[in-house]
Amino acid sequence: MQDDYNTQRSSMVIAEYGRHVHDYVKYIQSLSDRDKRTSTAEAVIQIMAVLNPEVKQQSNYKETLWEHLYQMADYDLDVDCPYAMPTREERNQKPGSIGYPDSVIKFRFYGRNLQNMVDKAAEMEDPELRQGLVNLIASFMYNSCKSWNNENLSNETIAEHLKTLSKGKLNLAGDQLVVSQDNSPQKKFFNRNKSNNNNNNNRNKNNKFNRNKGGGGGYRRY
Repeated sequence: MQDDYNTQRSSMVIAEYGRHVHDYVKYIQSLSDRDKRTSTAEAVIQIMAVLNPEVKQQSNYKETLWEHLYQMADYDLDVDCPYAMPTREERNQKPGSIGYPDSVIKFRFYGRNLQNMVDKAAEMEDPELRQGLVNLIASFMYNSCKSWNNENLSNETIAEHLKTLSKGKLNLAGDQLVVSQDNSPQKKFFNRNKSNNNNNNNRNKNNKFNRNKGGGGGYRRY
């Protein structure tokens, strides 16, 4: 068996997943049975989630993992994917055919799934159901911005963003939105650590003072 040195291998598309995952992707592509390809791909997705735990912080992390899998396969992967994945040609054309206004770039902190929700709301014909979904979207937008940017959006600003994202199909006034705020306390790791450091410093100073105070008149034990 010939040694497989790293210098002889093709470059890794996503180095964070390591060589073995890339080899598994090639193995999936070599399988002739579609069901087996799909089940093996699902197993690899679970491995990828373990190797990349930070991705679970995303609300759509499973879709992200599938996108990574397709990238490593150069978009040549015939499996039953639970998400709509682009072809290689569509991936290459994507930067020039997004179709959304340039101002949408400013809303990246909402996450990519927001656009899908906005599109769904814009297509709904039942006004009551549409308003309910819009309120959920508006609440998500408010809490996402507060979490990532530490900024409290006004209803008017959210309404403007909805209008932009929907290309004018969701044209609402701010007072038409019912926004539910997530008031769970945010963790302030920096302040907590700073407080702990201050407490430790104070204790050290007190201990030093007590040692100096008691060290002058005492008897030494031999």
